[in-house]
Amino acid sequence: MEVRLATLDDIEAMCPLLTEFFAYNAQLHPAYCSADIERGVYPKIIIESDSADFFIAVEGNTVVGCLHIDQKKTPPYTSVVPHNYAEIISFAVAASHRERGIGAMLIKAAKQWGRARSLDYIELTSLRGAEEANRFYDNKDFTVVSCIRRYTL
Repeated sequence: MEVRLATLDDIEAMCPLLTEFFAYNAQLHPAYCSADIERGVYPKIIIESDSADFFIAVEGNTVVGCLHIDQKKTPPYTSVVPHNYAEIISFAVAASHRERGIGAMLIKAAKQWGRARSLDYIELTSLRGAEEANRFYDNKDFTVVSCIRRYTL
């Protein structure tokens, strides 16, 4: 198992996992998440970005895990303590490869990425109903600091 930064050459191999991830999210929240088939546009944008990266976990020639991380800044309001931080946007491990430490390896890479940039913390949003993922985040010392609520119009 290898965890490394994705390159443009990895995009085709990433698409099946991202498609699986999108379908899972759409099953949990169909009003907000699309079960679209990933054809490479999303990872290409991230790989070419200066402020973001995709880490991938590769077994043989198969991408079995991925993590999109992006560098962010808090808004410049006087009511907000300024921070430079990382945000995990997408994080997936193939259902067939869970409980093998792959997610832990991807989180470790994300932490190293953030430390190398002297960032203050890593933040992520997890979907309500994603109990397995939420237990994983709890076990990796991510704490709940806010809750997003929506009112459908």
